[in-house]
Amino acid sequence: MTHPEVVVAGDATLDVHVSPMRPVAAGSDVPADVRMRPGGQGANLAVRLARQGVGVTLVCALADDPAGDVIRAALAADGVTLAALPAEATGVIVVLGGEDGERSMLSHRAVLSPLAADAAAGRSTGWLVVSGYPLLQPDALRLAGRLAALPMRRVLVGCAVANDALAAWLAAARELRPDLVIANRDEAETAHLDELGAALAITDASGAEVRIGAARASAATTGGSAAVDTTGAGDAFAARLVAGLLDAGWPPDEVQLQAAVTGAVELASAVARVRGAQAEVVGERPVTLRR
Repeated sequence: MTHPEVVVAGDATLDVHVSPMRPVAAGSDVPADVRMRPGGQGANLAVRLARQGVGVTLVCALADDPAGDVIRAALAADGVTLAALPAEATGVIVVLGGEDGERSMLSHRAVLSPLAADAAAGRSTGWLVVSGYPLLQPDALRLAGRLAALPMRRVLVGCAVANDALAAWLAAARELRPDLVIANRDEAETAHLDELGAALAITDASGAEVRIGAARASAATTGGSAAVDTTGAGDAFAARLVAGLLDAGWPPDEVQLQAAVTGAVELASAVARVRGAQAEVVGERPVTLRR
């Protein structure tokens, strides 16, 4: 079966994972495990979609620098078509890992120009998946408005938003006019995402609940080893949910929605048990590289 093409608009970054071996103290030199991996919510979504056998184009901002070269090579290896807009420097995220598997992030993201809408136009008659991070930009309203004009089903994936940026982010989210919003429970409650008038998919550590039209579905996480790195788990959930809905009607019926939600929770749980936002896990379809 041929799936509809999907366009992802968002960030692609080089993630620097830092796991201190003892508590960090001011003025000290603390041993740490430091690893560099490709990441960024937009790229994470695109990679996970591609591994589900979905044809996907990632519209992002990348510079011609060493970090950009790493990201380009990783996306190509996973069969993601890249539509890169210029940037002064490729985005870099420092991910500080904790003993409980949670993390804190120090972020420098390249700005995604409103020209992203032009790059996305004509590439899909299906779905447009938008990372929440570009909606934090100063020109987010213009970007969201241009993306909203594209004749695609729009999905907004939530992100961490500081309180002082929440009003502007919500204004951009309304301008985008998403058909579906995927977020964790804290994001949904803090931003009152139910007021956007879109279908909602809400996740937390114990599972997920999704409401699309009259259909409702939920799934709980399964037992097993504890999370070691939650980076990218939410993005994996979002990508697997979208992949599971591509061939369903809109709105999907409860059987279709339940199958998509169950698969999304299973993938997110597996991703949380490995290190790296794009690390491969059992159950992801092997990728055929595009030439």
